Amino acid sequence: MAEYDLLIKNGTIIDGLQVPRYRGDIAIRDGRIVAMGNIQDTATRVLDATGLIVAPGFMDIHTHYDAALSGGTAWDPYATLSGWHGVTTVAIGNCGFGFAPVRPEDRDRAMRRMERTESIPLSCMQAGMRWDWETFPEYLDSLDRGGLGINAASLVPYSPLRAWVLGNDAARDPDYKTTPDQIAELKHLLREGLQAGGFGFSASFSMANRDYDGGYLPTHVAPREEFLEMASVMREFNRGSIEWTMGHALQGLGMDFLLELAKTSGRPVNWNAIIHDPSSPNTWREQLAWTERANREAPVLPVNICMPIEFEFTLETMGLFDQLPAWNEATVGTLEERRMKLADPGRRAALKADMEKAPTVMPGEHPDGEQGQLRMFRWDETFIDDVHLEKNAHLKGRTVAEMAQEQGKHPIDALLDLSVEEELKTEFAMQGFINNDEEALSTILKHPLCLVGASDGGAHTKFLTLGRYPTHFLTHWVRDKQIMSLEEAHWRLSTMVGWAIGIRDRGWLREGMPADIVVYDLEKLAVRPMETIKDLPDGDWRRVQKADGYRYSIINGQITFEDGQCSGALPGKMLRSYDMVAG
Repeated sequence: MAEYDLLIKNGTIIDGLQVPRYRGDIAIRDGRIVAMGNIQDTATRVLDATGLIVAPGFMDIHTHYDAALSGGTAWDPYATLSGWHGVTTVAIGNCGFGFAPVRPEDRDRAMRRMERTESIPLSCMQAGMRWDWETFPEYLDSLDRGGLGINAASLVPYSPLRAWVLGNDAARDPDYKTTPDQIAELKHLLREGLQAGGFGFSASFSMANRDYDGGYLPTHVAPREEFLEMASVMREFNRGSIEWTMGHALQGLGMDFLLELAKTSGRPVNWNAIIHDPSSPNTWREQLAWTERANREAPVLPVNICMPIEFEFTLETMGLFDQLPAWNEATVGTLEERRMKLADPGRRAALKADMEKAPTVMPGEHPDGEQGQLRMFRWDETFIDDVHLEKNAHLKGRTVAEMAQEQGKHPIDALLDLSVEEELKTEFAMQGFINNDEEALSTILKHPLCLVGASDGGAHTKFLTLGRYPTHFLTHWVRDKQIMSLEEAHWRLSTMVGWAIGIRDRGWLREGMPADIVVYDLEKLAVRPMETIKDLPDGDWRRVQKADGYRYSIINGQITFEDGQCSGALPGKMLRSYDMVAG
């Protein structure tokens, strides 16, 4: 009888704790690492890792797979894109968005809110979600029994809490005053979520995120005092973290509020996202300086995006412009209503004014509370990727700037006229409108307080593929640019992220730890080109980027991907914060 279930032989082991790499074997039994070193015993299956890196599976700190994982095998239990890129644990419930607690009569509205904020098609959610829960504890139990091909840790999203207690309309009314009884109920629900294993709570001030009708979200209007009450509940439990998406707070709260949350809760606050924005080129430096000052008092950690942001989108499905009032109004309604509004000459002046001097989407506010500015498009770098009508085929591959000059139009008129003519189906590609300065981005990535992440995996299914970030990080920044050692890179991709969000039982390789392991060929590691695939529950399509070079992804001792092919195993777990050692 074999001594082990799985034996990884002759790999280059990088343990996630910055110990220098070494050659060795790893033995796995009953889902855990039971031996490391020079192992001669037998195993049911032996994996030859000669010439390959053996490292902890990656942790994706910021995703929106809440709906996809609730569909089980009917949707995406492996949390792809992330699962294709060596990720073995994802955090969900971010930005204050989620599906619990939700009463049955509010399910449709909850899905519509997610469609607007995270560009997940409503028809996909309607076809794929089980909806066999109401409360947050029931939601975690549903994911647990539904079959997971990846580990998941869930924050308690704050917008559903407010909607449950105050009602959907009052919860997002900036003039509504929460009563003491309602505050008590909100705190009770958060305690219930943490007791069930939630990893903290999340919220968003970003005006790029809006409710189904373009209006405010509940987290936009909740007052400072209410959030501090929730932070005090976190202190009672002393586990998990607070996740925050920055933006223009209605209450005028800047980054110092994040420090207040961290000091009140006693827990790390992870905020999204620190970037290089060419129209506000010094903001990231100011934010790093602020972070260093703040961290002397409490852990407040920025999450970075390790690559240029590139969009391929249509105005039929895009949800990028909600922080711009005129665009927000013009892109609410049915497809035909939106097409008519975008065609309206009377709206064009406001649309141009909004776009020419638009409030920053990310990273949010400056440390001193000033609102930054971001020019949404650089027209000479925005391409017409594909057209819907044969008569416009000559425009394919041209920039919007070239098209506008040729037609004698303002670039926004040229873009909208073409899109309206093609029933909003024209595909545009916007190349690297943020994070296009490699020196700045390298400095951010190397900063000791910055977290690698912010994939938004599961969201923006038709225009964003940031779930590829671990592969990009390892290939571009570590292998090719050599901005840090491979040992440090793996510490950042697993252990550091786990500490920040409160996961204590995995993220590095040691005897007794769960066997979450990735085995890959560093020289062959690569991100594949973008493609579209039809694999959503209702037959709809999404944009994806897969990877080459990953030999095995192992979760809780079972192989989930081998040479890019899914094994069909479902060894993932719904992680619970009460199982973690208090940090």
